Formats: sequence, structure tokens, C-alpha cells
Amino acid sequence: MKMNRVLQSVVLVISLLVFAGWLPESNAAAQSEQDATAQAGSSVVRLSVEPEDRAAATIGTSEARYHLFLADTPAAKGVAADFPPIKFPRPVMLDSESPTADSEFALPSFVASPPQPAFYPADVTRLVSTGKTITSAQSHPIFVNCSPAGGSCWGNPTVFLTNLGASSFIHLVDQYVGLTTVNRYTVGTSFTASVTIFAGTSGVPTLSENDILALVHSAAKIAGTSYGHVYHVFIPHGVDTCMDEGPCYSPDDPATFAFCAYHFTVRFSDIGSVYYTVQPFQDVAGCVVPQPSPNGALIDSTSSTLSHELFESITDPDINTGFRALNSGAVQGSEIGDLCGGVLFGIFPLDSKKYEIQLEYSNFYHACASTP
Repeated sequence: MKMNRVLQSVVLVISLLVFAGWLPESNAAAQSEQDATAQAGSSVVRLSVEPEDRAAATIGTSEARYHLFLADTPAAKGVAADFPPIKFPRPVMLDSESPTADSEFALPSFVASPPQPAFYPADVTRLVSTGKTITSAQSHPIFVNCSPAGGSCWGNPTVFLTNLGASSFIHLVDQYVGLTTVNRYTVGTSFTASVTIFAGTSGVPTLSENDILALVHSAAKIAGTSYGHVYHVFIPHGVDTCMDEGPCYSPDDPATFAFCAYHFTVRFSDIGSVYYTVQPFQDVAGCVVPQPSPNGALIDSTSSTLSHELFESITDPDINTGFRALNSGAVQGSEIGDLCGGVLFGIFPLDSKKYEIQLEYSNFYHACASTP
């Protein structure tokens, strides 16, 4: 990977601060969430970035690709969601009278009625017929500069991931991955890390791609690689992050604030392919879910974006071969989360706990939906 912030990568020093079970007594709600984390059985490991992790991030990567979840901001207009850029085929005509209409995209004679609310953007298909999906995986949160084990600085994503994995909502991906068995998407080892974050060109603390790659490499050495593991890097409030190619999560700088989150795939020369998402602080204009919501802006905004990225990681893990919208010029190249992100939000239970989160696109309903 090329790097724009060499000094950050060279001097990055990470040590782990794990205080399982610690939380100020005044924060009863967060304590309750932390108890739920413990009940979920997710172990927490202190993460330490070694020189080999920094070297792997700097000179030991290949096949790096990412897909941005663009923010609702002026700076996002015209920003390409994919890197490297993907050349998508021309939209397929769906008019049944068109002699060139592709049978794969033919309009069905019957369309199941989706639960409401619903929205109909465009069906998705594999970019490559042999493109992979993730049929089962453990999620591994990496909490940066937040001592509580469950990540309460973001509303406790560990609990959300556990509830999502036990819900019917996650089975919306069954139609894409070809399996229907339960408990395929669970929470594995979580990590906490205390990181020295240096100021970027804007003067605001900023994590670069290489900083994040070093963290992920350190965690993947412990928990595992390939399709069976998806890492989620949670960036604390007040910290920006930018891609080497220019787009940023930077609520403090509207001129560069283009994305809310992203998913990433990379091959490390020593440990192989790793899949991860990056989750900046979501309770900011341009990323926050509509209010009021059942759990408040922090928990539900974090949960909505996290589900968006996990669903897309499952259905398009390698980013240039999985499921994309190819039959509508308006949304050409969109993943299943993009088709519904910022358009429709639902309030529904995940394993008995209600959240307000975005819907995901279902080919079965030909709509954004909350059920399989």
C-alpha cells in the first residue's frame, strides 16, 4: 500500500488497555450492555502492534480493494465508492419487448410482497459468476482507545453483532450465499487497543490506511484470516480517517467529508487474505440515523452502519466479484447496503431488542427489506 502519512505508520505505538467489567457506576445503561457482552461469551484480547505489523501494512500488502459507504454530504457527490475503480457493464434493458434483454434480469411474473416499509431500487447479480460470498464467519471488533471491553464508546457493537447473528434479519443474505442454517454469523474474539493518534494535515487526529492495516494485521495473526473472519475497526469520537486516494471521514472538515464507513479486503504476504470494515464515530451529521430512535442516536447509528458493512462484506467480500446492481443506471454498481442506505430505515427487533437500522436489498422481494 502507498502511504500518505509515513510518520504516523513509523512511530505508531499500540498497547492494550482491557478493563473487562469496568465502567463508571453512573452509567447504568452502559453497564447493562457490558454485562450482555459477557453473557454473549465473546473473549477480549489486548492487542499489541509489533514492527512486523507495521512492515506488513507498509510493504507487505497486495490485492487491496475497498468500497465506501458514502456520507450524506456535499463532498460525497461525485466520489467513486470503489477503489480500484470498477468498470461496470452497461445497464441491461428490462423491457420485455427488448430483443437484447438478458434472461438473468428478466422481470418475474410474480413478485412477493415485502413487509413495509419497502423500496424498489434495482436487483443485484454477481459481477463474476464464480464470485465468492461469505457463508459463515466470526466478527471481531477492534476497539481503539476505549477501555470498556464491549466498546460502549460506540454503544456496544458486540451486543448488536450478537443480536444480529441470532435474528431473522441476517438470513436475508441466505438468498445470496446459498445456505439457510442458523448461527452462521457469530461474534469471535474482540480486541482493544490504546493507540497514539497523530494529527493529520487538517490538524485533527487522523488514522491512515496504514495505521488501520497494522491493527488488522496484528489481530488477524491471533484470530484468523480468510472468509471465516471479518474484523471491524471502531474509531473513537473526534478522530478522522482518510483513504490514500483522498476521500475522508472528517466531520470537522466538510470539504473532505465523503464517507461514513467502508469495507476492505487485502492480502498480506505473510498471513494471507483478510476482510475488515472500518467504523468511524457515526453520531454525526451525514451518518446519523433519523431521530428519535429506540436506543438513541449513538447506538442505532453505529448499529445501522455496522449492519450495512457486514451485509456487504458477506455478499461482496472481494469487492470486484460479488453482488452488485447492474440493471439500473441510477444505482449502477451499488451493493445491497448502498441500495437502501439513507433511503429507508426500519424499527424492528433483532433477537428481541429493537433497533432503528437501515434495510438491506432483497432480490426475493425486489425491494429493500427487513426479513428473508
